[in-house]
Amino acid sequence: MSKENNKIYFTNSPFANGHKIVDFVWNARLDENWKIIMDLHLESDQYDEEDEYEDIIEEIDNITLQNTEKSLWINYDHCIISSIFWDNKGIEIDLSEGKFDLKNLNNNTINLDQLPVDLDKPEEEFAFGISMLGKDTAANHEITFLDTEEFGFFDVKWKGKVANTYLGEKEFDYDFYAYMNRIKFGGIKIHPDLDMQQVDNFLKENLGDYNEFEMVETDELKLEKYIFRLKSK
Repeated sequence: MSKENNKIYFTNSPFANGHKIVDFVWNARLDENWKIIMDLHLESDQYDEEDEYEDIIEEIDNITLQNTEKSLWINYDHCIISSIFWDNKGIEIDLSEGKFDLKNLNNNTINLDQLPVDLDKPEEEFAFGISMLGKDTAANHEITFLDTEEFGFFDVKWKGKVANTYLGEKEFDYDFYAYMNRIKFGGIKIHPDLDMQQVDNFLKENLGDYNEFEMVETDELKLEKYIFRLKSK
């Protein structure tokens, strides 16, 4: 099966053509403990958006197994995989190995929550939360960044496994695959409790691309007051 850009596919899904990704956000945050954490947020279109399925009440006596499965998926509307939507852990950057440098992400695959995992631990201790068929559990993430030759822009390939824990299942019987084309790094959100002079010193010391960024004050509706983002071209 060919994989189109900006779509997500699930195995064991009745929708073989996958689903468009309507929202994808990639940024980072500098938290109150001086940790840099990368966040990803993916949201798909409605499950039946590109399908010919029609829930026509007159055909209820003639419904097929496939349409029954589609009805189940459509009941849950669409998919979200996110480290921010449910306050999950995200991807902590290991600064002990050197400075965080976007250029070093090229062809780098990040593995998170590798199986087996403890399904009894709090949901927020997983790197990402997921809503697939209800609030399920995602693990065995493989996230690869592919350089587009434009600084700060990457293609993102994301694979993982899902257990339909919302419906009581314990096995990771679903695989997902997503490919996002030309995603811009949204910058580093600064925790509001941090001293900005100390923040600047920290970023100079730990960000390899420091001179490619600028500190921007956000509007009053944002939780964070400052974002260290790519300079405007």
